[in-house]
Amino acid sequence: MTHYFVDNRAQPDGAHEVHAVGCKRMASDKAYLGDYFSCEQAVVEARKTFWYIAGCVRCMTETETVQAARVSQMHFDFPALRAAAAIGR
Repeated sequence: MTHYFVDNRAQPDGAHEVHAVGCKRMASDKAYLGDYFSCEQAVVEARKTFWYIAGCVRCMTETETVQAARVSQMHFDFPALRAAAAIGR
């Protein structure tokens, strides 16, 4: 497991980057996400705080980059899920 952090300040494109511990590109203004087995797990956690998230390409392997891109393209509609659960669907 690896420690992951998310930058509190967005990049010029609006994305908040997720970094693994020890990344030289990690900003000083960051938030600790926790220990995860993969970057995509950390990206999902970071999306609870910031909507537009990008994994740092220097922290991830090529396979993790593709999977993180897939996760970042997902649309999470939590209020709709809660409403559906309340209705009993």
